[in-house]
Amino acid sequence: MTKKSSSKRKWTAEEVQQWYRDTGAVTYVNPDDLNIVVKKYRREGFTVNWANPKAYLLLGAILAVVVAVLHLLQ
Repeated sequence: MTKKSSSKRKWTAEEVQQWYRDTGAVTYVNPDDLNIVVKKYRREGFTVNWANPKAYLLLGAILAVVVAVLHLLQ
């Protein structure tokens, strides 16, 4: 049994910047990129690749921590 090669891979920062320039997108939704977190295009900071299902797990984990902290502060 041979492994099937996939076009999905982790993109470099330069490729991500080029993707932003080529698409003119505001949010990063690139199904070919396996990165979860990428550097923002025109501002400082980071954003998530919303085409990666793991981004939703990351969002859920952050929300769970916020809810837990708010619950403990009551």
